Amino acid sequence: MLVYADAQSLDISGPLEVFALASRQAQEDDSDCEPLYRLHVVAEQAGPIVLASGMQLLPDLLCSQVPDAFDTLLVSGGMGDALDRMRANNGLVRWLREIAPRVRRIASVCSGALLLAEAGVLDGRKATTHWRDLGELRQRYPRVQVEADAIYTHDGAVWTSAGITAGMDLALAMVAADHGMPLALKVAKRMVMVSKRSGGQSQFSRQLDELDLPDQFAQLAAWVREHLRSRLDVGRLAQQVHMSPRQFGRRFQSVFGTTPQKYIEQLRVEAAKPLLESTRKEFKRIASDCGFASDEAMRRAFVRQLGIRPSDYRERFGSP
Repeated sequence: MLVYADAQSLDISGPLEVFALASRQAQEDDSDCEPLYRLHVVAEQAGPIVLASGMQLLPDLLCSQVPDAFDTLLVSGGMGDALDRMRANNGLVRWLREIAPRVRRIASVCSGALLLAEAGVLDGRKATTHWRDLGELRQRYPRVQVEADAIYTHDGAVWTSAGITAGMDLALAMVAADHGMPLALKVAKRMVMVSKRSGGQSQFSRQLDELDLPDQFAQLAAWVREHLRSRLDVGRLAQQVHMSPRQFGRRFQSVFGTTPQKYIEQLRVEAAKPLLESTRKEFKRIASDCGFASDEAMRRAFVRQLGIRPSDYRERFGSP
């Protein structure tokens, strides 16, 4: 695991604990089993590294000491301007570019994807990162095929994960790829994790995206939330902001980054989630309350937006 000043401690400890526990579990299952993983904390220079949380970490290996036969290199994410400093570090970027073809696989946790992208490791590959950094990954590195809603990606020898705890999902997937799903399931159970998370980064609230909208569209967003049960076609929405439907469609896409139909579907899914979590209402009633044409339409919307059915969502997140 490559670390640096102001790296996020959970980006580092979370995945490493998954690998450590996999080794421990395998040895408990078979006392003659050698450790499956030998873990190293790697840094560019010797001495304690102060992480974003204030914790200090002492690396046991320098970048210059990493052998060519290394199996896996993970790159942690960082807080504040930590990533900017690392991307401006030509020596470290060059080392990443040179080491990537020599290890069996290379991976990033959270915003660490930006450092891999700077080194060209993600060029032409599918990749993801924390949702707050997706825009920068897409705009600054156009050769990267950004998977915005993924918890983690796997494209050949290159893996990337979304924000922070998603690094543990990535590590668990690596354990499954290396040693089979039965072992990964045991590790997940011991760590009280789901073996494969349903849904993606889109599970965070759409309202977070609306904080910086132009006033005209902020008012429209508030109006739409109050009228989800109504018929909301482009013509009616355009009337609310005094635009022609054609002009509205172009302007809406540029402001919201999606079509009006998809946006309204997202809001209806958002409205249905708390009803599934905190009530025992029938699906047909919830669908009607949130503006879906039917419970089947709601089911299809949930699968499109979250990768999970309303019944599964209620089972996982609903209160007793």
